[in-house]
Amino acid sequence: MKLINHRVLRGSRTLLAVSLFVLPVIGLCGNGTVPVSIHGVNYSGDDFSYVVEDPQDSTNKGGGESIGPYEAGGTMCCYRLPQTWRRGIQIKVHAVHSARLSPDKAGPEIAETQIVEVPEYIDGKTGELWVIRAADGALSAVSSDFQPNHAKWPGAVKGWPVPSLEYKRQRWGQYMKLAQDGLDTANEALAELKISPQKLVAGSWKLDQKYQPKSVQEFSGPEDERYVEYVRQKFLRMKRNSEEEVRQVQERRP
Repeated sequence: MKLINHRVLRGSRTLLAVSLFVLPVIGLCGNGTVPVSIHGVNYSGDDFSYVVEDPQDSTNKGGGESIGPYEAGGTMCCYRLPQTWRRGIQIKVHAVHSARLSPDKAGPEIAETQIVEVPEYIDGKTGELWVIRAADGALSAVSSDFQPNHAKWPGAVKGWPVPSLEYKRQRWGQYMKLAQDGLDTANEALAELKISPQKLVAGSWKLDQKYQPKSVQEFSGPEDERYVEYVRQKFLRMKRNSEEEVRQVQERRP
């Protein structure tokens, strides 16, 4: 029995030694590359999506997420980067963007492909791959385990994206229009109820009967004067709420 125990012990030591040797290199691919996660950072006012591809190996690709203006994406898998940095590491970036700052709020999609070079790794270590779209639309990539708000972030722009004043005002205008549209709808309905309420009340009755029948079960129909008053009160509440929303949005104007 002791002999068996010694053999088991020697086998365990051998397995431990092999494990200690293998663990540091378990993440390496056979060609000296390391699989890394992919992120996108968008410092522009456009919607932006991307796919990265190795110019020398089309099977090495990843990405595909869409990123809104002045936002950062999630975590995508995966891309293989050389374990050791050298000059000339290139990545092909297939990108699509569409303008948000246009009169119709969304311009046509524009596709482009650029070859970008990966700068030197931070502390000599392969990091995650970050695809960056600058404010002027220029594309770049860095390898870093540090996020944009870290002191060691290697990107040209430090920090997470911050919306421009132009973009913030454009977004504010959209919220303002929604609030004003609600107020206009309420005022128009109240005016119609004074002049010729039949059509509006009949339409409201059909909707109430379909979507919230319990709320109108006490009324005999659209001709019921109590129901007409019920509809009027509903639009009065809508007017008050919309007026308050317009006031709040006006106060938030950037």
